[in-house]
Amino acid sequence: MSGGRVRHLLRQVLRFLLGSCLGLAVDLGVFALGVRLGASPGVANVVSAACAVVVVYLFVTKYAFAAERSRTTFALFVGWYATSIVVFSVLIELLHDVTGWDAFVCKLVSLPPSFAANFVASKLLFRGRPAPQPEREPARDGAGA
Repeated sequence: MSGGRVRHLLRQVLRFLLGSCLGLAVDLGVFALGVRLGASPGVANVVSAACAVVVVYLFVTKYAFAAERSRTTFALFVGWYATSIVVFSVLIELLHDVTGWDAFVCKLVSLPPSFAANFVASKLLFRGRPAPQPEREPARDGAGA
């Protein structure tokens, strides 16, 4: 892999991380509120993660992958995240039940593998789907009009 491709990938990872952090702020806040209001950790995770998905989609399509936003990409993105959310919600619930750890700790433990899976899936989804570039007016050279 060339140096330029590595730098490009690193920029994507960092921007995806930033978008994920924004989504995570939404996710953790709603999760904590849900648990405090009496929801089970799994249910609280489904609700909180669903809220975060829209934030992440809007950010990463623009800043991480400079990708086209469309109903199709949104549906595919949500479909992937729905699958990911269900899988990680079950894992959080199991970890909580088996270890007795605080639900919030179980949620935090799930974040690194969740981030990795979501980055790879998003990279694959948005590969070859660049955002349309605004058309620029031709430059005038001042040679008569």
